[in-house]
Amino acid sequence: MLNTTPAMAGWFGYPIELNDRLRLIRQAGFRSVLLWWGDNELYEPPISKKVESALRAGLSVENAHMPYSNMNCMWEDGAEGDDYCEMLCRRVEDAKTYGVSTLVIHLTRTKTPPPSSDVGWSRFMRVADVAEREGINLAFENLKAYDRLYECMPRFDSQRIGVCFDSGHNNCHCPKRRVAVDFAERILAVHLHDNDGTRDAHLMPFDGTTDWVQVKREIMASSYTGAWSMEIEYDSMGIFSARKADSAKKFYSTMSAEEYLARAMERFDRLMSLPTE
Repeated sequence: MLNTTPAMAGWFGYPIELNDRLRLIRQAGFRSVLLWWGDNELYEPPISKKVESALRAGLSVENAHMPYSNMNCMWEDGAEGDDYCEMLCRRVEDAKTYGVSTLVIHLTRTKTPPPSSDVGWSRFMRVADVAEREGINLAFENLKAYDRLYECMPRFDSQRIGVCFDSGHNNCHCPKRRVAVDFAERILAVHLHDNDGTRDAHLMPFDGTTDWVQVKREIMASSYTGAWSMEIEYDSMGIFSARKADSAKKFYSTMSAEEYLARAMERFDRLMSLPTE
């Protein structure tokens, strides 16, 4: 049976205090939240406080996103990669403590990361082993260096190690691949957002070139049972415009946070109404 729970990213581009964001997310009709648990906690308290705040706002925690700013060091020999690996392992252990069941994790940082290496795989295996031990789902995301994901999945034979299917990344980074189909039995998280097919812009669904009928059918045909999660972002910092992907500014520049979330909920309802056959 289709899980139609609407989820929203806790950070959606408006630099307002977390509790206010969570309250507005819930008021807009979303029932669950994706929490950022990175290494740059801009406008953000620690994960323990985030989980507490989400629950107090009436939101379940769909998943939390692990740090990735220095993920490329995981593939290289040295203390830096060892330390980063240990930090990721501690985050997995903390997820158990704070009741976060699924963590989204990157394999690489850029389009041209360091090559695949034995030391890298051994480190990711260590993180996966900790996730297995703690009963935490680990969802590897499809990124610019998408081939690394295809190399990764055969290495892990566990129901707790799977894929975070990102529709926006599929549309602009690897449009000839159908990630949700290729890993249909291993999807543990989804990120839903749109773009023009050339740049990762985190637009609302239907504001770019993504075939949402196809995306919906692929997710429904998979084994995924979690919430349908919007990872959209208002361009408050002008980042997308600076990259010449100015659709975010064009569509959303005059919206208040309340208006933005109301539009996002409308897009979720539109997505749910699309045909499935």
